[in-house]
Amino acid sequence: MGKDSVDKTQEEIVEEIAKALGHSGDMLEGVLEKLEALERKMEKIEDAHVYNLLVDEFNEIRKQALQRREILMIHREAIGIRKHRYLDAYYPIPPKKGKKPANGKG
Repeated sequence: MGKDSVDKTQEEIVEEIAKALGHSGDMLEGVLEKLEALERKMEKIEDAHVYNLLVDEFNEIRKQALQRREILMIHREAIGIRKHRYLDAYYPIPPKKGKKPANGKG
């Protein structure tokens, strides 16, 4: 009787860890989608000032992506997955953006 209760508790723990792992992946994917959308928008911007404002936003969202990937790695380690090398391929985080020089204005 006690063993059944322990088994059920262990199943519930594994289920919660699996949910957290899935949630971490979903959150990372959401942040990466924001980065992709912002990058597409930036490709069309010619004004250096506007572009540079978007660079700041892009780099801030990129930091969030790095944090989300770290959380995902922690959750993976919690269930015994120690190798993460494919994460960079599956969840590619683009490099930090640099600002453009001013267009001779201001």
